[in-house]
Parts: sequence; structure tokens; C-alpha cells
Amino acid sequence: MTTINNLPLCITLGDPLGIGPEITARTLDFLQKKKVDISFIVIGSKKAFHKACENLNINKKLKYIKEFIDYDENIEFFSKPSIVGGSISYKSICKAAELYKSKIVKAIVTAPISKESLHLAGHKFDGHTGLLGSLFNVEEPYLMLANKIFSTLHVTCHKSLKEAIKLITKEKILEVINIGYKHMLKVKKTAPRIAVCGLNPHAGENGIFGTEEINEIIPAVEFLKTKGLNIVGPISPDIIFREAVKKKFDLVIANYHDQGHIPVKLLYFDQSVNVTLGVPFIRTSVDHGTAFDIAYKNRASAKNMLNAIFYALKMSNIR
Repeated sequence: MTTINNLPLCITLGDPLGIGPEITARTLDFLQKKKVDISFIVIGSKKAFHKACENLNINKKLKYIKEFIDYDENIEFFSKPSIVGGSISYKSICKAAELYKSKIVKAIVTAPISKESLHLAGHKFDGHTGLLGSLFNVEEPYLMLANKIFSTLHVTCHKSLKEAIKLITKEKILEVINIGYKHMLKVKKTAPRIAVCGLNPHAGENGIFGTEEINEIIPAVEFLKTKGLNIVGPISPDIIFREAVKKKFDLVIANYHDQGHIPVKLLYFDQSVNVTLGVPFIRTSVDHGTAFDIAYKNRASAKNMLNAIFYALKMSNIR
């Protein structure tokens, strides 16, 4: 009898002209050498994967690959965004979603794509999160960056700063924190310690630098305290991440993309995992981009991809 634990993981190689094929090849080779018993369905350009394997002196017939679904569109290897890169990325993600819906794979792990390539190919999404949300009819998925010390969940992500500010409402904050709380409770098995970033400098300084904290963030935090959550905030972002590094918080709530991404990538660039929350599927990814400038030069680290695989396994085991 097939159970979810027996199902393979799905890996999409991302943009074939970026570092996705290389970090995937490195990771699968490492897992095979360590005899970690995981099977995979790999989706993307086989030509790009084989080129990465040849560059890395890795046997392209890795036994942990149960199936390779190939999308090859006469790739010419040059390091920049392209229509072909966007087209293959899009097809790979769509196929991964199809496999998950059909219960053929237990989780989706994605290598990086180029949003510019995606748009050049005519697919006007903000990246993996928006595209997968569309494929699963989820209006608003949420992006979390997880590492061994703390996780950071974003209230808004791929929005202009002007638009993001308008979206910071009490209702939105409550929704995001509840999603993050439930996820952390499952993963950590204990109630998480949550801290919420202020939106304005000095968390508004009692309304001197803005009123969003007073009108939206504080009411949300106080309401959740009455529900028994271990939560503090709003705390100025220039302080909150210093405290998180000291392991005072398990989950930090960031209001917009750069507020969460900059400190996390500065502190834990090689360790963090991109996790999609608020969705009926399991998807993890590396927390970096395609790095066209170092693609096929054997310089890309596979640590994030390895961590993304292990986090996806953790989530699928919980589910």
C-alpha cells in the first residue's frame, strides 16, 4: 500500500540558465553518497542537468531519480534572463502542481527561477509563490524564510512599498500570524514565541513617525494575547532581529519583503529555506535567485537546496 511517506519528492530545476541544475545535481549526489533513502521526480531541462553533472564530474544517472520529466527547448547556454528559461520554468512548476494534486509526490522543492524570464515568456506572475497560488486557486499564499534559529513570515511580499503599506491592516496581520502560529506549532511541537516588526522607524514612536502601529499592529497583537499567544510587538526592525538571533523568538512577523529578507539573508544566506504557507500543498525552496553570473562555473553552494529538501520532508511527515 502506497502512503504519503513512500511517495517521492518533486524537484523543479528552475531556470535552466541559472544555478538550479547545478545545486540540484550537487544535492542529489551528496544524498546518494550519504545513502539517505529519498526518491525524487525531477522536472526541467535534462540537457541543463546533464551539463551541470558533466561540469561537476557527477554521474548523470543518479539512482535516486525515480523519473526525469524533460522540458528541452533547444537551450543555448548564456547567462541572462530569456524566453526559453521562463518557458521551461513555467512548464516545470505547472507539472509539479499536477503531480502533487494527483498524489504522485508528497512535496514540491523548487530551484530558483528568474521573474524576468517568466515575464519574457508571457507568464506575468511574481514568481513561484504567485504562480503556485494561481495553480491551486489560492488568492494569497504567504512566504516564510526558515532557518535553525528563527523563522520570518511576511505579511506582504512581492508588492511595491507603497502598496504594501496600504495592506498592513489588523485583519491581514491576524490572518498571517494565525497561519504562522499553526505552522510553527506543528513543526516545533510547542507554542512559538512570536515577535512583530513595526512598520515605521522606531515602530512609529507613539505616532510621531506614523500611525499604522497604533491603528493596526498593536490592536492585532493585543487581541492575540487575549487568545493565549506568546506574542510581543511592534518592535523596531533594527532591534527585533538582533533579539531573534539570541533565540528570544521563534517567529518574526515582517511587514514587507525587504524588512524580512535583508536581515535573514545577511545572517543566514546559506541556511535559510523559503516555505510557502497558507496553501493546500507543501512547497519549499532555496532563498536565493538564479545567480546567472556564476551558473555552470562550479561555484554555487547547494546548502540551501539540501535544507529545502529536509524541511519539505519534515512538513510531509507532519502532514
